Amino acid sequence: MSNARLDYDRDAVLAVLRDLEQIVVSLDRIGSATQEQSETDQDAALAAFVREWEVFRKLASARRILSEPFSDELGPDDMDELEYELADVTYWSSTGRAPRET
Repeated sequence: MSNARLDYDRDAVLAVLRDLEQIVVSLDRIGSATQEQSETDQDAALAAFVREWEVFRKLASARRILSEPFSDELGPDDMDELEYELADVTYWSSTGRAPRET
């Protein structure tokens, strides 16, 4: 739909990378620290991290920044560029759908 090359503001990308670094390293540390704990305690540690460290807000911000240079013009299928490119993304649901292999 659009050019293969995208341009991003360096400071915005660094902010995304800082948040991703913090989240990934912290999740690894939580996994290591809770290895000997019960699944309930592991779940509680993960939930506390996600809530207290505002993981959802940080990931939503990263998505907004990374989505910015993509066109929001609708194509003949009434989808914008990212909707088209991400149409095959698998999402978690309460029905227990397994993640797609990468």
